[in-house]
Amino acid sequence: MGQFAAGFDLGREYSQICCWNADSGAPVSISVVPGAEKYRIPTESLELFLKKALRLLKPYGRIHEAVSVVFSVETLEEGLVEQIKQAAMRTMGVPESRIYVQTRQESFCAYVLNQPKEIWRHQAVLFDYEGEELRGMVLNVNPRTTPFLARVECEESWSRPLSGLQQEDKNGAFQELIREIFSGRPISTVYLVGEGFEEDWYEASLKLLCSGRRVFAGNNLYAKGACYRAMRGAGRKESAAYVFFGADKISYNVCLWTPGTGKNSMYTLLNAGESWYEAKAGCEVLLYDEPVVEFYFQPMQGAEGLKESLLLEGLPDRPSRASRLRIEAEFVRVDRLRLTVRDMGFGELFPSTDLCWVEEVELA
Repeated sequence: MGQFAAGFDLGREYSQICCWNADSGAPVSISVVPGAEKYRIPTESLELFLKKALRLLKPYGRIHEAVSVVFSVETLEEGLVEQIKQAAMRTMGVPESRIYVQTRQESFCAYVLNQPKEIWRHQAVLFDYEGEELRGMVLNVNPRTTPFLARVECEESWSRPLSGLQQEDKNGAFQELIREIFSGRPISTVYLVGEGFEEDWYEASLKLLCSGRRVFAGNNLYAKGACYRAMRGAGRKESAAYVFFGADKISYNVCLWTPGTGKNSMYTLLNAGESWYEAKAGCEVLLYDEPVVEFYFQPMQGAEGLKESLLLEGLPDRPSRASRLRIEAEFVRVDRLRLTVRDMGFGELFPSTDLCWVEEVELA
């Protein structure tokens, strides 16, 4: 049996589940009725939904043994990540180290970049019509970098309230949004998601969408994108290596200068593109010479890097490589990094002083 992973899309009213199909090498949507395409599950509460998910996933694999579980949400509100992780650990028995939470925008990106290249050769657009509102977003991929840089545009003006409108007025509002988003952009693919597109009201708009573009409709894109992300975390080789930049992603590589290992040697603690609430790392080093630890912050998008030197005031005078240090880096918000250095001593010769140095760095 191949690796098992699961992806969830958590909506306010309805949620969906996908798991990895090792035979086909693709996500499979889980239906609430076997043999039917009924993928929406009332969310009710997070705990109740997870209990239902546990039951529905049982024929496919043991969720507590999954290599990775990814939850897709509309927005990453304060405390939501911790709430989801705690509920998944408590209800499903999944270890915290295997649980990830990401935005629907990132799930959109993960889904598209796991499709054939002609799908994302130019820009891909997603229209989401759930509830009373129709919204649009655009995926941009820069193939001139290694790995590719991907980001999603989602302007406030790319939203239209359609509740209560007649079919003709709905079509007019949709076509207006299509023209606004498509203007000046090379669009190769369009995705339509949400229960609003299950009704037959947008035939005139569809003709405009299909003019020289591929159009796909369905309601399980976010859950499948989360499942692709889950397998990425398990080490699956993707069709395109990329870094996704969203509002919750750190934009700098966090590096430690290691002068005793060669000229200009660096050790990377954290990579740009990680979600700030998951960006934690640590290592132990031997102090080479001066009581200073130097950090370098290198942006992914070509701007000049930054340097931060942390002076270890009060550290006893010891020979070179006779001070063992524990270094930890952790983001406290997307643009603020906390650096911690602890003196671990060096065996019985140089006992630890229990000294600790903490500095926070703004990375706007």
